[in-house]
Amino acid sequence: MKQFAVLLIIISTLTSCVSKKIEYQNVENINILSLDEQEITLSADAIFKNPNILGGKVIPEDLIVFIDDKEITTVKSKEFKVPAVKEFAIPLEVTIPFNKIPGNKNGGLLGAVLGSFNKTHKVTFKGQLNYKVAGFKSTYIINHTEDLKLGL
Repeated sequence: MKQFAVLLIIISTLTSCVSKKIEYQNVENINILSLDEQEITLSADAIFKNPNILGGKVIPEDLIVFIDDKEITTVKSKEFKVPAVKEFAIPLEVTIPFNKIPGNKNGGLLGAVLGSFNKTHKVTFKGQLNYKVAGFKSTYIINHTEDLKLGL
């Protein structure tokens, strides 16, 4: 009977610690991280707030980048450890070959600069992130679009 009472206390404590879901805020800071002759690397931050005293982990799944509504590539991001009771940013990174950018038929850096000079592209991050903590799982839908100049 004592073991059952202890188990019940542990379960109720754990469930009260994760009584609220983490809150998805937005995708921010879409920037050009680097570029070379063949490709451009973009970075962004998915902003969340965790009101719970337990952390957890976020796993990106099927998070895709679109440029001008054309599917370009999948975001590369590792499992991210969520801090307790804190706002946090999950770093997202994507490398895009210049020949995949719409309107850049020449390929390479020179073609991208000439084709993108004074032109903005609609960059969209779309997909989902999964949050796991103490056996619970929540899914967050990401769909953020921002205008960005992809040339120099």
